[in-house]
Amino acid sequence: MNLLEEVKKKREGSSSEKSSRFLLDKVKQKREFSKLPDSIVRKALEKSSGDVKDARALLRKYFGVFLTNKVLRGKLSGEEILKAHISSKKRDYGDFYGRIFEGVEDIKSIIDLGAGVNGFSYNSLQEVVGEVDYLAVEASGQLVSQINDYFEKEGLKGSAVCGDLFDIEGVLKILKEQKKPRVVFMFQIIDALENLEKDFSKDFILEVSKGCEKIVLTLPLVSLGGRKKFEVSRKWLADFLEKNFLIEKDFEMFGERVICFRK
Repeated sequence: MNLLEEVKKKREGSSSEKSSRFLLDKVKQKREFSKLPDSIVRKALEKSSGDVKDARALLRKYFGVFLTNKVLRGKLSGEEILKAHISSKKRDYGDFYGRIFEGVEDIKSIIDLGAGVNGFSYNSLQEVVGEVDYLAVEASGQLVSQINDYFEKEGLKGSAVCGDLFDIEGVLKILKEQKKPRVVFMFQIIDALENLEKDFSKDFILEVSKGCEKIVLTLPLVSLGGRKKFEVSRKWLADFLEKNFLIEKDFEMFGERVICFRK
């Protein structure tokens, strides 16, 4: 490559980087996306072929849905946040955790991947499993801050970190730092992972299983509003789990299919 070609390539690369940064910043101008990791926003832009409007729509479906104006203002209590959000308000967390952990003993830590607002249900969790260490891994920086404020104010054994689940090495590092036995929550995150990167979920589950003793995964059976039942059976996922793991529980509750499994 001669000098002229080298200079041209550098200019093209610089121009491409500026364009990518411009689109990234454009998406993040919206308040609900302003504290998402750049890596997740880039995936949404790639999926939408660089269309800012489509990228925002995709992010809103899986991330912004938790960030209503009431939540963003940060003036709600933990209990009010659970009641305000359309997915969490369908759950009776006491019954939900009671069914999941029925017959389960000796849990030291719970790692909630893609936690959303689940951290605010810690009191219900504590009533079922005791004062267990709880860590929320969430992409939304606003939620991470509010969850940490909640735990600090209430004096509870929990915290939250901002993380990108597509960074598997980062997720595994987090898991390895938690006390054993470790239980991982994956509540309604599979569809989001698959929509942003097709066929990612299988590798993700396999890798995460190396860093914990049990996984609790849930899948939505109805739309967030509860009006529409999903026709998708996700047989590919059920077959994969049955082939690679021991299924301990598989039941339906509050519009979700709940699958508890281990290696």
